[in-house]
Amino acid sequence: MNLLDKLERKIGRYAIPNLMLYIVIGTIVAYVLYLANPNYLSYIYLDPSLVAKGQVWRLFTFIFIPSNLSNPFFTAISLYFYYFIGKMLEARWGAFRFNVFYFTGMIFAILAAFILRVYGLPDYLNETLFLAFATLFPEMTVLIFFILPIKVKWLGWLSAVMLLVQFIAGPTWTNRFYILFSLANYLLFFGPQLYQIIKAMIRREKYYKKTNIYGSGARRPSPFGSRPSSPRGQSAGGKVTQVAFHRCHICGKTELDDPNMQFRYCSKCGGQYEYCMDHLYNHEHIQ
Repeated sequence: MNLLDKLERKIGRYAIPNLMLYIVIGTIVAYVLYLANPNYLSYIYLDPSLVAKGQVWRLFTFIFIPSNLSNPFFTAISLYFYYFIGKMLEARWGAFRFNVFYFTGMIFAILAAFILRVYGLPDYLNETLFLAFATLFPEMTVLIFFILPIKVKWLGWLSAVMLLVQFIAGPTWTNRFYILFSLANYLLFFGPQLYQIIKAMIRREKYYKKTNIYGSGARRPSPFGSRPSSPRGQSAGGKVTQVAFHRCHICGKTELDDPNMQFRYCSKCGGQYEYCMDHLYNHEHIQ
């Protein structure tokens, strides 16, 4: 049992259910007040120097600052989207784990503001919500502007690339450290899983080279998890064979049973145990 499991058993009853609903309502109130008086936001953003003078409410109110202030339509869409993301994450994790994820992001945003002496805003905190959503639900399809269908994983990759560009092109190391601080909650939750994914990619590449599945001119599989359209194996005599590379430790399902299924190694299990997405977050950890 890991630390989160122990904490949930002890203090899980204090978790705030529907947390994202309250955050969205608070953001709507802040936006309406901004429309009435644009100077209102100067009273709620996180300014370390003003917090030191006693304005401690800024440690909490900065999360209600809308990401988009110029267009009410886009503000409404973004708020609905983040409410949807928060609802999906809470449904997958439970209220306690979602609370821990969000409040951990808040704490790191506050630490970044005080250590780096910058203003604290919720933009990167919201970004970690989306990255978590894209990691847990990569095959889900969303409608961009309610028109264009696209899988969440591609939006996740786009978001990750944009963050990397911002990090590399940052004018100062303060900006770069602020990005790292802001992503700390995502890395704490998903770092072990990302490590296992990288290990799986390396194992897959070694497997392909060892078995020589793909000959010259054959299309190699994408590193983003898509399955090859060509057969998985071929014997020396030219006879095609089907070889499953992934297998769920619980149900035994392979990519041959469901080409769209994603498989991951569990960082909490002792050893190399792989699970399909139906059982990755719903199994007893093996120690």
